[in-house]
Amino acid sequence: MPKKSDYTTKYAIVCAFVLFLMSGCASQNPNAGSPVYYQLDSEQRTRSPVTFVSDTVLMARVKSKFMSDDMVNDEGIHVKVRHGVVYLDGCVADIYQRRMAQDLAGSIDGVVQVISRLKVTNPGTVFMNTDIR
Repeated sequence: MPKKSDYTTKYAIVCAFVLFLMSGCASQNPNAGSPVYYQLDSEQRTRSPVTFVSDTVLMARVKSKFMSDDMVNDEGIHVKVRHGVVYLDGCVADIYQRRMAQDLAGSIDGVVQVISRLKVTNPGTVFMNTDIR
């Protein structure tokens, strides 16, 4: 007949093995995983000084393009640039304003992509051209 200490030892080994297997599932970092399959998006990656400067220049170009355009009200638009990707946040008056902001930002040389997270305050507003009858 086996001793009680043998069962206790086996039980402890099994519990330790189960805890070891579960520790990988309980990771607090949702982005954890193999670097082959997971890559940080451009908003989370760290930037070198050269990338930081080029992103700052792109941000200045986007903001000046918004300021010089009479069709876009840029007061509620916040611009952030990371690795050439332009992020537009904030609120605009209508769908036309959102589309114009996206198009203006995308028209600048050096912009890789435009990600618009702009909210429309008046979604029912439609731009109408009064010259056409």
